[in-house]
Amino acid sequence: MVKNFFITLFRNFSRNKFYTAINVVGLSVGLMCTILILLFVQEELSYDKYNVNHKRIVRVGSDFTISGKRDRTATSALPFGPTFVEEFPEVEGFVRFRQSGRQQFKYGEKEFYEERISYADSSVFTIFSFPLLKGDPKKALTQPYTIVLNETLANKYFGDEDPIGKVLHIGENTPYTVSGVMKNLPANSHFRFHAFYSMKSLEAIRGPEAFNSQQPLSFWSFSNYTYLLLNEKANSDILLERFPGYYDKYMKALGDQLGVDYKLIVQKLADIHLRSQLQWDAPTGNIKYIYILSVIAIFILSIASINYMNMATARSSKRAKEVGIRKVVGAQRENIIRQFMFESISLTVFALIIALICVELLLPFFNQLVDKDLVLSVFTTPEVILFNVILAVILGIISGSYPALYLSSFQPAFILKGYNGAKGANGLLRKLLVISQFTVSTIMISGTIIVASQLVYMNNKDVGFTKENVVVAVVRDSVLRTRIDALKTELKKNPNIKGVTTSSSMLIFGGSKTVHLYESNEGMQQYALNFNVVDFDYLDVMGMNVLEGRDFNREIISDTASAFIVNQAAVNKFHWLKGPLGKKLQLGVEIEGEDSGGVMLGEVIGVVQDYHYQSLKDVVEPMSLIVSDDQNHKRVLYVRINSENRKESIAYIEKVWDEFCPNMSFSYDFLEDQMKENYENEERLMWIFSLFSLISILIASLGLFGLSSFMAEQRTKELGIRKVLGASVNKLVYLLTKEFIRLILIANLISVPISYWALSLWLSDFPYHLSIGIWVFVVTLVVSLFIGLFTVAWQSFRAATSDPIKAIKYE
Repeated sequence: MVKNFFITLFRNFSRNKFYTAINVVGLSVGLMCTILILLFVQEELSYDKYNVNHKRIVRVGSDFTISGKRDRTATSALPFGPTFVEEFPEVEGFVRFRQSGRQQFKYGEKEFYEERISYADSSVFTIFSFPLLKGDPKKALTQPYTIVLNETLANKYFGDEDPIGKVLHIGENTPYTVSGVMKNLPANSHFRFHAFYSMKSLEAIRGPEAFNSQQPLSFWSFSNYTYLLLNEKANSDILLERFPGYYDKYMKALGDQLGVDYKLIVQKLADIHLRSQLQWDAPTGNIKYIYILSVIAIFILSIASINYMNMATARSSKRAKEVGIRKVVGAQRENIIRQFMFESISLTVFALIIALICVELLLPFFNQLVDKDLVLSVFTTPEVILFNVILAVILGIISGSYPALYLSSFQPAFILKGYNGAKGANGLLRKLLVISQFTVSTIMISGTIIVASQLVYMNNKDVGFTKENVVVAVVRDSVLRTRIDALKTELKKNPNIKGVTTSSSMLIFGGSKTVHLYESNEGMQQYALNFNVVDFDYLDVMGMNVLEGRDFNREIISDTASAFIVNQAAVNKFHWLKGPLGKKLQLGVEIEGEDSGGVMLGEVIGVVQDYHYQSLKDVVEPMSLIVSDDQNHKRVLYVRINSENRKESIAYIEKVWDEFCPNMSFSYDFLEDQMKENYENEERLMWIFSLFSLISILIASLGLFGLSSFMAEQRTKELGIRKVLGASVNKLVYLLTKEFIRLILIANLISVPISYWALSLWLSDFPYHLSIGIWVFVVTLVVSLFIGLFTVAWQSFRAATSDPIKAIKYE
């Protein structure tokens, strides 16, 4: 029996090489896409689960509301970790992280800028699964000014030397002793750190009293990331239930004074990467994109499966006599069903083998596209391979079920008399399958157009300042900050330098956030407002527009003590629509028992047009700007250069920088590049959508090509007779293509509401987005019609121009 199945399988495939090839290619490509997407999805879902304690680790964040303004952040206060251990028996330990910006590392002649460095408590290696290759995990970060490097940095600076005990000079030449070398953190980790300073270093810098303070104000400075290790019986909900008592003890008094409503956020470690939408979080994934990619995989696989069913049902007439003769000589219906199922499953398994080979070849390209390091292996990803083997078998059963059940139901007497089942329900099914294929394809085309258009919209929208040709450099050297005005003067001597200015915080970060008091009809009200300390020429150099009032003026001495410039969002929020100029505004609030030296009371002198200091995925929030001559606030340098002489300009800036700051080399970014990083996920989604849309269209077109070829073959004699009777080639082509074009039009009509709903849902995540115009669906219709016509018309033209004499003789 099995031998007979193989013989029949081989004969059938060898006699129908063209149609078999179409099915194999379609299924192979479909399975290949599914495997790639599954690898990506599996990687995303596995984030942080490599930690042995991942089920017991939670991160605490902050949810606070001031005067109706709600902020949800991934950060918490420095005392949270130790006090949580004291107050909650369920908490066994804690780790705090405090990120450090880009810093210069020096060892001997080696000198580089490094990023992704963080302060961390010594418990980091016992709570998290960060294996040390060298050093004692319990002691590595217990002393001040010690550092643990990952293996990449250790090799970079020390090569074959033993790094333990070696001294790196970091930042302003501060010596740090290497106390450990850890394995590079896995790719599926939301942590991106390359090295850890000991938290004791930060304690030494700040002073033990300030660092370990449990005064009320220390509980309201949210600048750290706190992770807690719960005991095995504890539930994270217990923290939320018992937190009100903790709040009353440590935070309520100052919270009431500030008028803050505060709630604790508790996140499971494994949920952070895909389900965290908090401010000041590490770059994370998006669970919605997992859903989108999963749907795309289902779409593509469905199109490939439909191809097989379409071709199998279309060719049923060719195998009808085979079924009839088999039944006449005694074959049971069960045997015929098994034969067709065997053929179908064999085809999908063969397609899977080809798909696995293609995945191996294309995986480097796909990794580059999705910025991953995915691997397909029996040892590392056996579940993916097993899943796809099962999927191929199921796909074979589903794809072959209708042909098997349909063909095996034929009665021998009817078949041998000439009935072939080519019409009726069979023809209706093929039409429904073609409509389904092109409905999916047109949805993919519409999605690609919208995702690409939204990305173009975000990259080209007026952000309220001129972002092009601005060099950004962080001034980390305290000595250089005291000479920053002289540096600016020297830079301006070059004709390629159009302007130089400074601020206390990066423009793209918005600045700091603190409570302000603003004038209202009910007196002075509180609001947590973003603010930035800028230079006098900041608005001019950055190309920002003052809509009302004036810019800061160096000649007006009071500007450094009592002048504010606010954005339009602040004017709207504070209901200053009739006249913001002269309104009172206070930076900071006076707190009982605390130094109020940071409080600044003044009035509004100008209103600047809203500018997007964050990405277009965030609403522009109220903002205040103040000006200062204090060199400590001049931490970020902006240099606007001539676009035509970039290299010369950078070389000049670097030369001047080295003259003023010989101990710390020049490190810079372009502002426009910093802003583009905000849309990396959207750009990646656009390319993924584009790639898989193209693949879905190709698979659908491949099926349409095969189907149209077969339909033309079926009507060979009819076309010959029509041609003899005088039908023109154009009429014959129209006759063969009109049905397919009608089906494509129906598919477009069905896809419009589905596409509109799905894309509107996706766009709703963006406060600033384009509208879905009718043009999207017109373009989709034109593209799908062109593809359909090109695919079908070629086969139709060949059939219509064939020799009519041969066509009439065709059997």
